[in-house]
Amino acid sequence: MKYHLLFIVFFSGIISIRTLELDELYNFVTKELDKIQNYQLPKNNEKLFRTSDSKIHDYGKYDFIIVGAGAAGAVLANRLSEVANWEVLLLEAGGETNDFSDIPAYDNLLQRTDMNWGYYSTPQTTCCQGMVNHQCVCPRGKVIGGSTTLNGAIYSRGSPSDYDDWAYMGNTEWSYEKILPYFKKSEHVAFKPYDKYYHGENGLVYVNYTYPESVIANTFLRANIEKGLKEIDYNGREQLGVSRIQFTIKDSKHQNSEHSFLDGVKQRKNLKIELNAAVNKIWLKKDVAESVTFIKNGIIYKAEANKEIILAAGAINTPQLLILSGVGPKSELAQLGIEVIRDLPAVGRNLQDHPMFLNVFFRTNVSAPQHTVKENLELYLQGKTPLTNVAGLESIAFFNSKTITSGKPDIELLTILPPLSVPSDIRFSFNLQEEASKIYNKYNTLTDFQIAMILLKPKSRGKVTLKSNSIIDFPLIDFNYFSDEEDLKIMRYGIKYVLSLQNTRAFKSVNATFISEYPNCEHLKDDEDKYWNCAFRHMTSTLYHPSCTTRMGQTITDSVVNQDCLVHTFQNLRVVDAGVLPDIIRGHPMSTIYMIAEKISDSIKKKFGKLVP
Repeated sequence: MKYHLLFIVFFSGIISIRTLELDELYNFVTKELDKIQNYQLPKNNEKLFRTSDSKIHDYGKYDFIIVGAGAAGAVLANRLSEVANWEVLLLEAGGETNDFSDIPAYDNLLQRTDMNWGYYSTPQTTCCQGMVNHQCVCPRGKVIGGSTTLNGAIYSRGSPSDYDDWAYMGNTEWSYEKILPYFKKSEHVAFKPYDKYYHGENGLVYVNYTYPESVIANTFLRANIEKGLKEIDYNGREQLGVSRIQFTIKDSKHQNSEHSFLDGVKQRKNLKIELNAAVNKIWLKKDVAESVTFIKNGIIYKAEANKEIILAAGAINTPQLLILSGVGPKSELAQLGIEVIRDLPAVGRNLQDHPMFLNVFFRTNVSAPQHTVKENLELYLQGKTPLTNVAGLESIAFFNSKTITSGKPDIELLTILPPLSVPSDIRFSFNLQEEASKIYNKYNTLTDFQIAMILLKPKSRGKVTLKSNSIIDFPLIDFNYFSDEEDLKIMRYGIKYVLSLQNTRAFKSVNATFISEYPNCEHLKDDEDKYWNCAFRHMTSTLYHPSCTTRMGQTITDSVVNQDCLVHTFQNLRVVDAGVLPDIIRGHPMSTIYMIAEKISDSIKKKFGKLVP
């Protein structure tokens, strides 16, 4: 009896602790949701770069200064600080993450917080016609972890042929055979079965599926298999096929680059991480990067580099910093009144991204459970969906728009499933015009699911330029999607495949019926090609993968960095982020940026004699 009473008391204690934890989390989350509803994105960087006076304060000397604590910056900070006698300074313009940003399903809501720089594209003529002012959203992470904090946590390396193409372009050290070990170095594979040749077991990036899988996700898998696609590990031997999504989620939490690469090393005495430290200029002399200035709490600081300065600020902010520091197209620098330190015409050019067609909804006769916020948080604490799923994502497919099951994939499909198939703030998430956003009011979040259709290898190119010579002004981002008509042709092939899924036994088993409308295009329904071209131009946005603006290559006329990611003609200035991709991959760039940063970390250690064979 005594032991029975002790058991009751002990068990009751566990219940009360769990209830307390749930109540605290619920109170915190509801406060964050309230703040998000009232949040207004900044129009410029005035708040961030505001200074109290013009005095520059000395911040000391470091061996390496890393600008940006996103995907690449976190890896570099971890690996370079492994050398005990190297002093490493990591500067991040944003602040800390929190329990709210760790919840995978809330990733899109972070766009409406200070964790997002708040960028929009310039007004577009060939895309984003259903958006306010014809401007696409361009969320970028301004927080430790960078855009890996805001992203969909999808681990997708792209096709092996992407990297062999890089090598064919002259970047011979970046063939798939040579970079695969660096993918594996970062990865801690947590699903089974897996092929050890392609996956790493001891890395810091936890890669797994989410559980439990939904009925609709399995329906999507079966439908694509009926169409001839194989169920595959898309990060393994082949990419054409269908699969559940591999996520960087650990213990139900969004594992951004901070959690993967920095949480375990923040205590290192030779690593200094400075948050809310916004870099405004790289100070260059001839072919040497000497120092950076940054602003924190209104005070200007200057930090000097003994060895190298590494820009890891992303494909938008890195070209902005280079141009403001005098490195970029000579004509643009002259127009802005910036002294030309180095004429590099490719800085900010060749912008590539993955256009994503938003409005493809199917209604089913299957209904997801309806829960309150508190009930969902209780499930989350138990490691269960839906909040453990990033924005309702669960399944993925890659196919060739013409041949479907052969050749290289040029279309990707992502399922966005109930009850998260319609983002809670869809109008804000994609800057939708009122008329376009009204369509989403007709969708049922419990029975309807979305298929996002993504163009993997667009021919269209955009650019990043500057409005002025002041970092207060946001950079000008011109995506220029669908300026090449071939991209629209591939998308038309892609939508025909998506619609054909209705004819599969799998879709029929849940009565999955296409229900989307495109109000600005209905007058074109008699001409199928014109109708879909109109729909794509109105309802396509970014997949948040800007790349290639400081691309790797051999010549200063069409590239910015060499194979070691050193900026052309400079001894100690590197760029390590999505901007260095020579050409966009058929995947999601986070894992690729991790790989690049791992490889360049070894290059740096080798340069300074610290790489152990």
